[in-house]
Amino acid sequence: MVSILTGGLVAFIVATGISFGFFYPTFKEREVKISENTTASLLQHMENTLSLVENYMENVAATVEQNNDIQNYLKNPDAKNSTGASVRLNNLTSYMGMIRGIAIAGQNAPTIDSMTNIGAEDYEIIESDEFQKMMETGFSRSYSSVYQTKIGSKSYFTVAYARNYYLNNQWCSIVMFVNLNNTLKDMRGLAGSSLDAWYLKDSKGKIFYEYGSDDNIADIKNLTVEIDKEKRNEMTGDIIFYDKSATCGYEIASVIKKETIWLAIFPYIGGLFINLMLFLVLVLFMNYRNVNNLINPVMILSQRMLMAARGNLDCKVVSDRQDEIGLLESSFNKMIDDLKHSIEVIGEKEAKEQQIRFSLLVSQIDPHFIYNTINSINYLARKKRCEDIVTVNSALIAILKDRLRVNDIQITDTVANEMRIVNQYIVIEKFMYDGKLDVEWKIPSEFMEEQIPKNMIQPLVENSLFHGLIDEESGEFCGKIIISVYKNEKDNLVLSVEDDGGGMETEKLAEVKSMRFNPEDRGKKIGLSNIRGRLYYLYGNTDCMQIESEMGKGTKITIEFGEN
Repeated sequence: MVSILTGGLVAFIVATGISFGFFYPTFKEREVKISENTTASLLQHMENTLSLVENYMENVAATVEQNNDIQNYLKNPDAKNSTGASVRLNNLTSYMGMIRGIAIAGQNAPTIDSMTNIGAEDYEIIESDEFQKMMETGFSRSYSSVYQTKIGSKSYFTVAYARNYYLNNQWCSIVMFVNLNNTLKDMRGLAGSSLDAWYLKDSKGKIFYEYGSDDNIADIKNLTVEIDKEKRNEMTGDIIFYDKSATCGYEIASVIKKETIWLAIFPYIGGLFINLMLFLVLVLFMNYRNVNNLINPVMILSQRMLMAARGNLDCKVVSDRQDEIGLLESSFNKMIDDLKHSIEVIGEKEAKEQQIRFSLLVSQIDPHFIYNTINSINYLARKKRCEDIVTVNSALIAILKDRLRVNDIQITDTVANEMRIVNQYIVIEKFMYDGKLDVEWKIPSEFMEEQIPKNMIQPLVENSLFHGLIDEESGEFCGKIIISVYKNEKDNLVLSVEDDGGGMETEKLAEVKSMRFNPEDRGKKIGLSNIRGRLYYLYGNTDCMQIESEMGKGTKITIEFGEN
């Protein structure tokens, strides 16, 4: 459980980090793009307003040209004609809500207006040098700076739009005073929460409207002085947007603060976090069930293996599994049945045959090796290395099937089959110990079907691994084993297992050579003692096994099968 929870927590942290790193730029860009588009929409809204004004000016000009009251005033600007013309201008004003007032002046006629909603500031614009100069210059037109004027108790953001027309053989100048209050209100609604602050500049470069806190407005003004007039600039996490109309010359600058960006994307990040957490819980639950189903049978089988190793053969496993573990359990149960049967057979046969077969049977089964292998499978299961579990299981099953291939106990087997089993054993040992291990087989094809005592090569390989090639400090294998089978001058088959490990000192080599098989020890020792015992029962002596070793150069063990 600790391993699963730790792995799940690490996976959750890594997945969250990777997901955040992957999705945050996308979410951030999305919010920034919305703010950028909003800024462009605000400027576009202003452009649309002024475009409507320009279109309406054309309608007003057409009406002025056709209206007798206005034309009579332009020809004869007396008081009577002035009143009639003003009434007509008032009517033109009422047709379009954003037009607060209209004024008109001819070549020889004073300026008249639509009488209502005209303030002193409006006439200051008309009388300004800029407008007077424009009115004297052919087909000219001009916008004033945006200014504020107060009519009664109400204040208006206003821009004056003037244009010269040549109507009925005389010049006249028409000025419309455009109320921007509703336009600015619409723009505030468009901006919504997408922008923290923004301001507008008119065509004269004058800031006429600001929206947002004073600090944020101050930040925009300071930053727009420092940065290039690009459409987007990022300064210390805040995003500054700038845009300028190509048609009316109005400018807009806005800002979205990094805190606002975070708040905007927080629901997406929070949703991602919650989804990952729910996915983690689901994965942990499924892993717990799967790993529990995998480990529990292996642990039970491991315990039964220990019971068998201690001599208790009433330890069969009840299982109906059809997978690799089920096959392993079935092999173990068959092994127990065969052991019980073998013990019964041993009791019925003559002494020497009993001794040979009992020693052989003990050499075939090494419960401690099986127990260690099961523990390795447990370790791989906790690490979720499923393919490695299958590999180790398959190798162990192959060894067990070979050991249990005993309708009657086999004393010998082919070189090819022994080679196959040793290769499976090496597969398991390489998973249990790291390092670099090379195994070379030098066996001519004509000797593959030769019979040799069963399970004779594997103990010699095991002896080389753990007494010659394993590094005592790192616990890893390092070196090479050469396994050879050939015939000597007496036409006897010879087995040789040679390693390039640490070798033995002279005193140690003498001690190993002096060890002699004791019949009372049979079945209690493994390795060289076990081999000596079986050679003793097969050939009546142990001199057919020779050991050569030298410090730093490795060890070589040679066995001659046959009478000396």
